[in-house]
Amino acid sequence: MYDWITELRPGQRVLDVGSGAGSFPNSLFGCCVVALDEDLAAFRTAAELPPGPYFRVFGRSGGMPFGNSTFDLVICHHALEHIEGVEATLGEIARVLKPSGRLYIAVPNGYGFCDGLYRWIFQGGGHVNRFRRDALVASVEGSVRIRLVRRQQLYSSFVYLRRLIELLQAPPPDLAPRLLAFRRLPPRAIGLLQHVLYIGTRLADRLFHTDLALYGWAFYFERSSAPVVQEPGYINVCLYCGAGHPAASLERPSRFTCRCTACNRVNPYFAPFGNTL
Repeated sequence: MYDWITELRPGQRVLDVGSGAGSFPNSLFGCCVVALDEDLAAFRTAAELPPGPYFRVFGRSGGMPFGNSTFDLVICHHALEHIEGVEATLGEIARVLKPSGRLYIAVPNGYGFCDGLYRWIFQGGGHVNRFRRDALVASVEGSVRIRLVRRQQLYSSFVYLRRLIELLQAPPPDLAPRLLAFRRLPPRAIGLLQHVLYIGTRLADRLFHTDLALYGWAFYFERSSAPVVQEPGYINVCLYCGAGHPAASLERPSRFTCRCTACNRVNPYFAPFGNTL
């Protein structure tokens, strides 16, 4: 995703669909970014607008307030699982994307362990759609008339458990009953559970060739006849911020730990295995 954004020149446009507070730090790039969301609360809690051409637009993804062929790149970064009426959203993406435009989509595996645990803990957690990899790719290619050129597996750090700790520190009055039960646990217990899941799922995947640590997929679409490339996934994902990194790029405080280059926190280290970096 970042590689595609950095290729854009000043004046070219990126649409961040279902952006929430923003899918990436726009201050790193020179192109124009338009963040679209139908939840005003997401904009209210977002940071101040960064310098440069960055705009926030309140609107529905199934009826975008933009002209035809407006954007050079459309990003749906963990957004489609939250959007009702995905078909209408894909139709709008097809309309606003330039003929030479590109599309990036990241979604959870709706039938995997990680997303299943998230849905159970948060009683859905706003995930209204479940996706299977090949079915979603076929739907996007048919609706947007664009081809998959790259895909990458995304691995989980179960970072939503870290966010659960933060939520329980100042719980809202309408907290779901299941989450109220977690309030009986000390934060350290939830943090320990996250570490156990992180390490345990990766060990199981290494030893038994399962996909328990797999969160979902990133898909890269453009109008091209090139064969589909399967990119290696990042097995080392930060427990605190959720950023994934190639193992070779990580600082190693010890044999069994690594330091996240995004937030500088220390995490367990896993040597790559299978199709991972």
